[in-house]
Order: sequence, then structure tokens, then C-alpha cells
Amino acid sequence: MLLPAPQINIISGENGSGKTSVLEAIYSLGFGRSFRTHQSRQVVQDEQDSFTLFAQVVAPQNEDAVKVGFRRQRNGETEIRINGENERKFSALARLVPVQLITPEGVALITEGPKQRRQFMDWGLFHVEPSYYEHWLTFSRLLKQRNALLKQRLYDSQAGALWDKQLATAGEQVTDARRKYLLGLNEQLNVYCQQFLPQYQFEFRLLKGWAEDISFAEALVDKLELDRRQGFTSVGPTKAEWQIRADGIDARERLSRGQLKLLVAALRLVQSADYNSHRGQPCVILVDDLPAELDSENQQKLCDALVQSGSQVFVTAIHQKELRSRFSNTEIRLFHVEHGTIKND
Repeated sequence: MLLPAPQINIISGENGSGKTSVLEAIYSLGFGRSFRTHQSRQVVQDEQDSFTLFAQVVAPQNEDAVKVGFRRQRNGETEIRINGENERKFSALARLVPVQLITPEGVALITEGPKQRRQFMDWGLFHVEPSYYEHWLTFSRLLKQRNALLKQRLYDSQAGALWDKQLATAGEQVTDARRKYLLGLNEQLNVYCQQFLPQYQFEFRLLKGWAEDISFAEALVDKLELDRRQGFTSVGPTKAEWQIRADGIDARERLSRGQLKLLVAALRLVQSADYNSHRGQPCVILVDDLPAELDSENQQKLCDALVQSGSQVFVTAIHQKELRSRFSNTEIRLFHVEHGTIKND
């Protein structure tokens, strides 16, 4: 059992001791899976059929704790309980446990493919814009229908053009929500980036998934023959992403890898602050191996920003002594992991 502090929690242990597994457990309550693998069987102990998590979630404005439970079978099936009642949708649990993750590998958010950048937008909108989830479900249903017609060569005989009108409307709703969300983040982005990279001005730019100068409806018409040949829809919100610019230039081209790591940490803190401004409560922030690849000055900057966020923070490190000194004027609880067992330090 882990009884954490409401602010800073430092989890120490040698490499391979299991300290990151503590972060995986908390992350699973917010995302339903590990951040290290999508394979359920890899996070279930040998000779076990499942893993089970229990937690009590307390919102700042609500004194009553919500008791939650999450079980994932080796075959991927899940079971969710909230206050003793079975819950069919994972989204109900995810709304209770908003989690942000900062890891040494997190730079992939900027440097690798667009999937993670879409997930970044969609996570934020899921938590702060109540209507977005339904817009996304409607769009996904209509897209699935269109793709089925294209694949089966039934687009013309099954009134594909009529489906396209509905799809275009749903797609524009998703895109409009994403655009507004990124504009809102832009207002806070440089406040946080000033702490880490004050020499640059940063800005989000949405790449909506089709040509900028036409509507989604026009893009569907324009790409129809290509989509017929391929058997699927080639444009739209599922192809969207965002770009972050430093002084007007793609940050991937302007910043060093070390600077990109600092930028990603700032992005996670910006998104957490935006969540707090909308929902009136902070996220849970997980930081795996905080000292990795950061010099002493930037370690301190990140620690200061974590304290200022007002979030409950879980940080892992091999040695806790130096890290502990970086968190001043705040409540700290220390834990140590050895051979997969966690205890108060």
C-alpha cells in the first residue's frame, strides 16, 4: 500500500528495482495501460492472470474520497469499479485520474510521428471540453462507415455523398475544438517556457489534416478518386497534428535535443495548468528518472515548476538525497523500492 503526500513524493531505488512500476500503476488508472508497453501480458506477473489496482481519489473541493478499482487480464480484458459499482466505460475512471507523464523518452512527443501529438490534443479536450468526446465518437462512427463503403466498392450505390456531408460536419466540429484548444494553450505556453528556454518565443500551430485553404467537405471531394483506389479516407482529423514553433521555425529544426526535452516538460506543465484552470483541480504529475540528461540548473528549474504547479507529484530517481534538496518549502514523502517492494524511507 502506498500512502503518498499531497505534494511531492520521491521514489528511489536501483535500476531494475521496480520504482518505475509504481508510476506505471498510477498511469494505468488514468490511461488503462502502461506507458512502457501496450502489451497487457508484459505488465502481469508470471503465473498470474491479471493485475489489480485500488486507489482513493480525493478532489480538493470534495472531502469525500472516491474508491476506484481497475483490473486488466493478461488477454487485455478489463474490469472497473467506482465506489463499489461496476463501470462499463473506462472514460469514467480516466476523468477521475488526470495524469501527466514526463520521462527521458518523452521528447518523442515532438520528434516522432503525429499520433502522439493527436493524443496530446485529444487528452486535453477529453478532460476540459465536455462536448468533444461525443463529437469524436460521431466522427469516428461516420468515418468507419465511409471507409467500409470505399473498401467494399459501395460508395455510389449506398449514397456515399450523403454520408460525406455528415462526416464533413462532424470533422469540422472536431477540428474547430482542436484549434480553440491550442489557441488557449498558446496563452500559457510562453509563461512556462520562460522558465526553461527564455531565449525563444513559442507557438502551437494546428495542421488540421487537409489543405489549409479548403473545407473538409471540399477535401473529401478532392480526394475521392484516390480514396476509391485505396479503399479508405486519406484526409481529415485522423491525419491532423500540431507543430510547435520557436521564433517562427519548427522547434525540431531550431532546438537541440536537450532543449527539446525541456520544451516537452514545459508542454506537460502547460497542459496540466490548463486542466487546472478549467476544472479547478490539478493533475497528478509523474516524472520518471528526473535527473536523467538534465544539468543541475535545469533540474532545479523543473523541480521549482513542479512545486509551483500545485500538483501531486511522483518522482523516481536512483538516489533521493540530492533530489530531496531541490524541493524546498513543500511537503515531501520518501519511498524506497527494492526487489519490487516499496516502503517508506
